[in-house]
Amino acid sequence: MDADHDLVASGQARLVDVGGYQLALRQVGRGAPTVVLEMGLGAAGDFFDAVALQVAGFTRVVWYDHAGLGRSDPAPAPTPRTVADLAADLHRLLHVAKIPPPYVLAGHSMGGLTARYYQRHYPSDIAALVLIDSAHEEQRERLLAALPAEAGDEPLAVAQYRHTLRVTWVDPAANAERIDNLANSSLMQQCTRLGRLPLVVVSRGRAQAPAGLPPDLVRRRERTWRQMQCDLAALSACSVHIIAERSGHLINQEQPDVVVQAIRLALALVREQADSTAADAC
Repeated sequence: MDADHDLVASGQARLVDVGGYQLALRQVGRGAPTVVLEMGLGAAGDFFDAVALQVAGFTRVVWYDHAGLGRSDPAPAPTPRTVADLAADLHRLLHVAKIPPPYVLAGHSMGGLTARYYQRHYPSDIAALVLIDSAHEEQRERLLAALPAEAGDEPLAVAQYRHTLRVTWVDPAANAERIDNLANSSLMQQCTRLGRLPLVVVSRGRAQAPAGLPPDLVRRRERTWRQMQCDLAALSACSVHIIAERSGHLINQEQPDVVVQAIRLALALVREQADSTAADAC
């Protein structure tokens, strides 16, 4: 464990060629299934360091820098990119690095969309999903619908928030990875039911809203977000929904122990299903 701690603390990573560009991969711990950590929009792999170090105590864990972030090379043109590109990068990375499936794939924020897209296209690779305050494919429309009717005299903070949802959020040039969030929403329409795939959803318990929004609008925004989180939990008939009561959106940093608990639970659900299948075969 000391060696793992040194690796995480120093940020050591190996570069893996995924087809003309290299991604920086970190790997610690031993055991199976392997836990794969998928970052949200604009977050380098070190966002998961605290979680990775704890997970390494009970199984192997891998995490990495997206193209253009941290120690990874920029992705070649064309841009913008989508969750389809991110999932393809991750699939090549794991294959080239010879990290065999199955995986428990844990994604934060937009990483939750990437995790679900990966599962849809490489289902045999995935033993379980963990969604950490995950983005939702309908979040732009639902959050806009939670706003009051537009008025010429509305507070500046409300007008700016409305503009962000309408324009900035869908502009790939507005984020460091040049991700097309509008295209992501369309791509995710095919990623619906998960059957009985083990699924753990971790949602924030503390309000997360742009500064200056009126309290009643913050409450409406959080109710809308919580409903989307419940909808994600309903994607699988084998799911658990956990609320990180003391965290806003950055649960990985504010309550990493809750994320680790969710990953432990996902592993337990995987093993429970395997035991049940073995018993049925006897």
